Amino acid sequence: MDIGIHVSLWTKEWTDPYLDYIDLAAELGFTSVEIPLMDPASLPIGEIKERIERTGLGVYCGTGLGPATDISSDDAGIRAAGLEHLKKCLTAAAHLGSPSLQGVIHSAWGKRSRTTGAERKNSALVLREVADYASEQGLRIALECINRYESSFLNTAAQGMEMLEMINRPNAGLHLDTYHMNIEEQSFEEVFRLTRGKLFHLHMSENNRGYPGSGLLDWASIIDQARQNGYTGPWVIESYVVPNCPEGDDVCIWRRIEGDTLASLGGSLKLLRKLIKNENR
Repeated sequence: MDIGIHVSLWTKEWTDPYLDYIDLAAELGFTSVEIPLMDPASLPIGEIKERIERTGLGVYCGTGLGPATDISSDDAGIRAAGLEHLKKCLTAAAHLGSPSLQGVIHSAWGKRSRTTGAERKNSALVLREVADYASEQGLRIALECINRYESSFLNTAAQGMEMLEMINRPNAGLHLDTYHMNIEEQSFEEVFRLTRGKLFHLHMSENNRGYPGSGLLDWASIIDQARQNGYTGPWVIESYVVPNCPEGDDVCIWRRIEGDTLASLGGSLKLLRKLIKNENR
């Protein structure tokens, strides 16, 4: 029962130091942390690994692409930069002990222009090479499907499955997020059935991006459906709840979503433990 937390929940900038938050995650009772590899060359990888080993937490790594690293671009130089970034992230993920690299690794986060067939082909060709590089290190890659307000490239699980067919690599799968799914999908049940065997990573966040259990989503049903279709974890809370900071601005958090954040986060963890542990419900 691996319930993790994304350390960006506590940071105000995507590249803020987060070593102490690894300790906090362990103190709160999480079993793993997810770490953003936005600039892997600048990370104190040795210190992060030491902290993870000392706390006994599992680790997962994610990243995102921007305009200068967009592998769907028609510009060969930009695609090459994106490939290099993803390879560096995979190297760092392998060193830290993550089994996978996930996130918006298919195109630039924030891309809002209409996506063309050529852009999808560009992305798939690069991701095929990325998947091969990951395989050499025993890793998988997972493409995140995100909502229409943050990207025009992959919004739904069905689009994600189409991309996986284009990539055609066994270690390439999908990364889904309940917040994005709540906006874009028609049925959690259908999504989990469609992605059976190809769902590698799941983020858990409320309909308003708060902590699971504080909003409108039916977590008992979501967890049941995921498990009935073969998903065993990790179950990672990725919520953004604090306004008036660069991260909050980027994901449109204009008001405080949670009040007493540590208390409400603890309550969310307790709820998820209960629902995930109760296999015979």
